This record gives sequence, C-alpha cells and structure tokens, in this order.
Amino acid sequence: FIIKVKKILESICVNCGKLKADISDPNFAEKIRHIRDPKARMAVVWAHCKTK
Repeated sequence: FIIKVKKILESICVNCGKLKADISDPNFAEKIRHIRDPKARMAVVWAHCKTK
C-alpha cells in the first residue's frame, strides 16, 4: 500500500498538484492509450514522471 501511495505522490507536482506528465505530449499519450490494465498503466505513468 505504501509503495503505491509513494509512486502516486512522486507523479504529482509539489507546487501545483498537477500530474507531471503532459497528456498532450504525443509520446506519452500513445504509451497510455492502449493500456487497459490499471497496474500496468500506473507503472508507465510513474516511469514517465520519475524523470521529471
């Protein structure tokens, strides 16, 4: 449980509270568009956001 919460908090901006990943970015949108499994989608979002 704590690991999931930690990953969610790492994906959110501290200053504004928005998701660090930009949905209008075509590369990111293409990655998450076809993933229906919530765990796999969260892993992709977290991996994309951890570099920002």
